[in-house]
Amino acid sequence: MAELTYRLFMVATAGMLAGTVYLLMSSREVDPKFRRGVYISAIVTGIAWYHYQKMTVSFASGDFDTPLRYVDWVLTVPLMFVEVLAVTSKGAEYAQKVRTMGAAALVMIGGGYYGEVSAEAGDAQYWTGFVVSMVAYAFLMRALQAEGTSLTGDAGEAFQKIKNLILIGWIIYPLGFLAPAVSPDLMDLRELLYTIADIINKVGLGVLVLNMAKVQSGENYEERGLSGSDDHRPGGYFVHFSTWMFRSTFAAAIHI
Repeated sequence: MAELTYRLFMVATAGMLAGTVYLLMSSREVDPKFRRGVYISAIVTGIAWYHYQKMTVSFASGDFDTPLRYVDWVLTVPLMFVEVLAVTSKGAEYAQKVRTMGAAALVMIGGGYYGEVSAEAGDAQYWTGFVVSMVAYAFLMRALQAEGTSLTGDAGEAFQKIKNLILIGWIIYPLGFLAPAVSPDLMDLRELLYTIADIINKVGLGVLVLNMAKVQSGENYEERGLSGSDDHRPGGYFVHFSTWMFRSTFAAAIHI
């Protein structure tokens, strides 16, 4: 399990880097007024890339630095809701929702950290942190369901994919949290599940937010004379490079 988890840390590091540059390059394919969510998505994966480099080294040392992961989450999780709200809200409404959901996200992360640093998985502190975190989690999921109700057509379908990803992808986090409570030997499984969840929810969410921005901006490459191979579109060459880099690193990690 430890070897598999270490390899996945390497894959996550490469994936976050590739995702960051891909989102930045692809932002040129989006109307400027819809780029905010894409830029925030790139910031999220960029922060995660930096921390996954540190976490990979920490895990390899045999003494994983748990606070390091939570530092990453304190920065990236509120931003993930900001990037979602960026494609559904504007003005004062946007600012209010960012404050509310951002605060709830911090409570969720704080509760998780309080529980995870307990003396023993399964003690009172552990379960208190878990309950606090899950209450905030339930609030965020409920608030998310209320978003994008006015969107119709392709935009509505694109945003529904975003909500589905978060609703399903975020289930992995509490499963990871609970693993050590089942058995102390499942600490590596916890980090494995957290890493899988981060890849899905950070890179995956960024790609879906990019798609949503493209739908909203009404980009049509055929009308602009950019039909044909992706190589002729802005960022097209980098799309291939990012894919190649991710696949190469994944293959290398598997064969270590």
